[in-house]
Amino acid sequence: MANVPAHGPFTWSDFLALGEDDRRELIEGELVEVEVPIEIHEHIVVQLAFFLTAWARPRRAGHALASGYKVRIGERRGVMPDLQFYRAGSSAMRTQQALVSGHPDLVVEIVSESSVRYDRITKRGYYARIGVPEYWIIDPSPRTLERWVLEGEEYRLAGSLAADDVFRPGSFEGLEIPLAELWTIPAEPKH
Repeated sequence: MANVPAHGPFTWSDFLALGEDDRRELIEGELVEVEVPIEIHEHIVVQLAFFLTAWARPRRAGHALASGYKVRIGERRGVMPDLQFYRAGSSAMRTQQALVSGHPDLVVEIVSESSVRYDRITKRGYYARIGVPEYWIIDPSPRTLERWVLEGEEYRLAGSLAADDVFRPGSFEGLEIPLAELWTIPAEPKH
């Protein structure tokens, strides 16, 4: 931990000073350990990044960033969404290391057993507070995707899909994500 005090409360500057491989997030002035992602989690992140990038690139509509890019919520709050998307022309102020003001246009979190409450309540509140217009919560265990849309200062559930449904979010015209692609990691070919 380079230039980070041994004890909190910690600040946004302390959070930025953490090494690239440090998976902690800044929650209410404390550096909280985030669960190390398992294979299905990372597979889903890659698949979503693929679908969003394939949709955005020919339209010059924006770009996706995967796990590890920090988002400032406040002086004592900072998180690293599993996936975030910035539309072309976004006014968000970003550095190489972090979003320092504004918000992503979409944030996605893939929940695990230990992060359900954190992703569904704490982070959803954080993302609403900074004005993220859309939040997708994906749960690999029951194979569900929830689309939350910001209305005023709170999110409204705009859709819930499961299993083999095809996700067609209205805010990304023409984007189609066959959910079956998210749940199955292709088998390794036998040699």
